[in-house]
Amino acid sequence: MNITVLELGEDKVRISLAGQGHTFMNALKTEILTDPTVDVANYVIEFQFSDPVLTVTTHNKADPVKPVLDACRRLSGQCEELLSSLEQSAKK
Repeated sequence: MNITVLELGEDKVRISLAGQGHTFMNALKTEILTDPTVDVANYVIEFQFSDPVLTVTTHNKADPVKPVLDACRRLSGQCEELLSSLEQSAKK
């Protein structure tokens, strides 16, 4: 996945995620919002075939990139658990 950091401040980051759609972006946004340091997590897909831009802002000047990384790790872990469960079910 190609990403471009469009803006990075003390408490705000804007990231373009090439080729992603609403399915992935909704899951990522929802997972980011579970972090108590996050004030706002939202994304915009300006045109039908444009890349989404994720915006995350945090409270008290907390690092805005950390919640994105943590959310990606949690989503990855959930996918690994699902794959493992499916593989075990297929063996039965």
